[in-house]
Amino acid sequence: MRLCIELARRALDTHDTPVGSLIVRGGRIIAEGVEAVRGRCDVTAHAEIEAVRAATGRSKALDLTGCTLYTTVEPCVMCAYAMRLARLSVVVTGARSADSDHGLNGCALLVESSILLGRTPPQLVRDVLATECREMLMTR
Repeated sequence: MRLCIELARRALDTHDTPVGSLIVRGGRIIAEGVEAVRGRCDVTAHAEIEAVRAATGRSKALDLTGCTLYTTVEPCVMCAYAMRLARLSVVVTGARSADSDHGLNGCALLVESSILLGRTPPQLVRDVLATECREMLMTR
């Protein structure tokens, strides 16, 4: 998660929302993602999506079973759905989303077994280095 925080600093340096993500397989980092929504004028350029794109592109496979995605903030619904489509095995999050209390964040989508039947929801680990991740978001 500390590397994700460093990636989030890169986003902050380019005036984007400070979010960083990475994907690990077998103890090795296989992809990184840095928030680039404003920098690329692309509403889908969330750090988590960027990491999934990089991982599937490098592996030439849409199935990321066995991989863990780390991200500095809980995913939005778009990112959570992409994570489910990619079949990530574990998702580790830092800060809670501002939408957590309103049911709009992606964590519910990540763990809901009735969504994408036949695809096992990932294990969800929340609040890893939450204070540091939250502080990063507050610097924006």
